Amino acid sequence: MNAGDELRLQFAEQAPPTAGWRRDFVLIGDGWEKDGDYNTGFSQTVLPLPSHGRPDYGAGPQKLALEDDPVYQRHRDDWEQYHTRFVTPSAFVKGLRR
Repeated sequence: MNAGDELRLQFAEQAPPTAGWRRDFVLIGDGWEKDGDYNTGFSQTVLPLPSHGRPDYGAGPQKLALEDDPVYQRHRDDWEQYHTRFVTPSAFVKGLRR
């Protein structure tokens, strides 16, 4: 996701809760933020891809193509369906110059 993105979720309608009760929802996310902030580790590169199975994330980018990365290979369909845009810092930089 990126700044300004929206997430919409749809659920099948459920029976109303018991009288006197109220239904609420909790969204739990498990992910990483890899932004362009210079204080973020490896902020200027796609690699390394973080994952729970890679405790050596701090070791830095490996010398391999994105498609060869084990995280990419485990979730290839996700990458092909959802990671479809490249966001540059140009809009942010233009905003600073105004």
